[in-house]
Parts: sequence; structure tokens; C-alpha cells
Amino acid sequence: MRILILRLGFLSAIILSLTTFEVLSAAPLSFGESKNYSILFGDIYSNFLPGSLIRMELTIKNNDSSRLPVSQELVVLDSVQMKEWKTIINVDLGPEQRQDIQLMIPVPQHQGTYRLTLGALSDSFSGKMPMQIFNVIEPVKSPRLSKILIHSPDFEEELNVFLKKWSIKAPAFSWAQVLLLGKKGWSRLASGDPIILQLVSRALRREMSVIILDFNPRNVDSVYSRVSLPYGISAIFSPIKSASKSFVLKSGFRELNFRMGKGLICEWNGFDGLTVPSQELSFEGKGVQIKAMATSGNNPVLFPVVEIIPDNRKGKLFLCQLFTEGRLEETVQLPRHQTDDPVYDPSAVQFLLNLLSEAVGDNLLK
Repeated sequence: MRILILRLGFLSAIILSLTTFEVLSAAPLSFGESKNYSILFGDIYSNFLPGSLIRMELTIKNNDSSRLPVSQELVVLDSVQMKEWKTIINVDLGPEQRQDIQLMIPVPQHQGTYRLTLGALSDSFSGKMPMQIFNVIEPVKSPRLSKILIHSPDFEEELNVFLKKWSIKAPAFSWAQVLLLGKKGWSRLASGDPIILQLVSRALRREMSVIILDFNPRNVDSVYSRVSLPYGISAIFSPIKSASKSFVLKSGFRELNFRMGKGLICEWNGFDGLTVPSQELSFEGKGVQIKAMATSGNNPVLFPVVEIIPDNRKGKLFLCQLFTEGRLEETVQLPRHQTDDPVYDPSAVQFLLNLLSEAVGDNLLK
């Protein structure tokens, strides 16, 4: 019996050595080969509504001179690295072939910051790890804003759509606590339109708050010198070196900071991410108090959002240089990332909701 076991062991050793020889004989065929591929993510917007879609172009390239089948996992991770979504990309690439793939990635249902990146990597992946960070934001009215009514002139179509959607539109001017002007209203005010001048004066006499959005020169490369404003003051725009893609809200304004987080607010969607114009805003005149409500992200002595309170306390004037036009209407969503035009942004929506709430003092809520 012992002899039989030894013979079987000897026979197994022979078979194993033959098998090993076959493997080692085949191995040199792959020596010197450098099959590998790289992946590049296209740009995406920064802020998304829960449950919406991210449209992105992914480029995958075979960096080798022979055919390469690729199977690559793509994932969305939350702040604690848990997978919120995943898929597998399967593609067969010819020698040094490059292929563009159009993706539609579902946005998570919960607010937060997420990371789009590659999952498990194959041995053939040799490129730099691609990654895109994005935010999921669900705008919400503060409890205070539910008590407020806003009026905006009929020609401010985007603003009136916004006010109606959020149920804060006053049925008539006499019902409103706030007069809201956008880029069109500001342009008319700056040109001396008597109708808008009269409307603003009437609002302030009633001790309403007046908000002017997109408070910038028509041509950002020019200077408006001493543009007349209420309370006998003037605004002066002075060009600076560059615009900014971020800003910081001052902490002393509770309603303004509602659900906005702390620190930099970066790159609203579209318009190449710009939020603050390349213009410094200053004032001439007396009899008012000016409060900075925000600072520019790359220049802490620039104040793109200010509150102006007259000494006689007759109304308030809020001036906002941030680019909001085109970022407030949910229907303005482009099929894929484009840098030129502004696009709907839920962070910009939350900001305006907060500014409207901050603009109304307790005296107007009684």
C-alpha cells in the first residue's frame, strides 16, 4: 500500500510539473505588453435637485497598440464613502482607440455632497483617477418667509414665475412687504425710468424693503459713475482684475444663512461658474447705514450684497451684485454641461428665498 501511495505521489508531481511548465511556457507571450487604458470625465454642473439627472461625457482611451476589452465600474459615493449608485461600463477598444460615452447618472434623493468616480479598478487601468464632486440641494422656504408677500413688476417675467412657484407673490402692490427688481428693473432704474423711480419711492414711503438683483453695469468692463439711488446716495462701480466664482455670507444674518452651510459658496451652475462680477461697489452720500451681507470669495474686502438703512428708518434697500438671472427658473436646464449660459441652480434659489426672508423686519410682519 505504501508503495502505491509513493507511486501516486510521484505521478502527481510529474503532472504538476507538466502543468507548471505549460503555464510558464505561455507566460512569456505577455511579457513586454503594457495593455492599459485611461478614463477622463467631462465637466458637470455643481448643484442638482434630488432625483434629477447628471448628463456627462466620459472618454475612455486604450493606450496600447493591441485590442483591449474594458470592464470598469463607475460609482457615486456619499460623504462616508457609501455607494449611492453604480454601473459597469463594458467596451471593446481597438489599438490606441478612444471612445466617447454619453452618460445619464441619477442624482441621489438626499441632500449632501457626493463624489462621482471609478469603483473597483482592473489591472489594466493606468490613468489618473477621475473625480467630479457635486451637491444635491432641495430649496426650502424658511418659516418666516411663509408670512411674507413680494411684488415684482410684470416685466420681470422670471422673477414672477419664481414668486408664483414659491407662493410668495403678492396679489397687488398694496399687499406686499417687499418690492423685488431684477436685471430689467435695475436697468430701467439706472436709466432714470420715471415709472420705476416712482414705484421704488412709493415702496420706501410705505416702509417696504426694496431688493435689486443683478445690480451691475450693463457692460461689466465700463464704469457707472454716481448712479443715483434712493436716499440721495450714489453707487459707483469700479472695474477690478477678475470676477469670482465664490462668495461667503456674513454670519450675522440668520435668515440669509438658512440652509446655506458655512464657508465658501462656490460655482453656481452655468456662466462658467461665475457668481460675483469684476466690479467693486462703493457709495457716495450721507444719512444712511450700509451693512455688508457677503464678501467675495477671492477678495474679502469686496461686498457683493449690501443692506442700506436710512437714518429715518423709512424702508430698506438691498443691493445684490450676484449673477442670479437665468439661475432661478427650473425649466432652464441644458441637456449637458455648457459654460457660457447661466442655468437653473437650486443653491441660487435657496439664496434668493433667504434674501427675501432677511429683507423683512419684524415691524412688517405685524
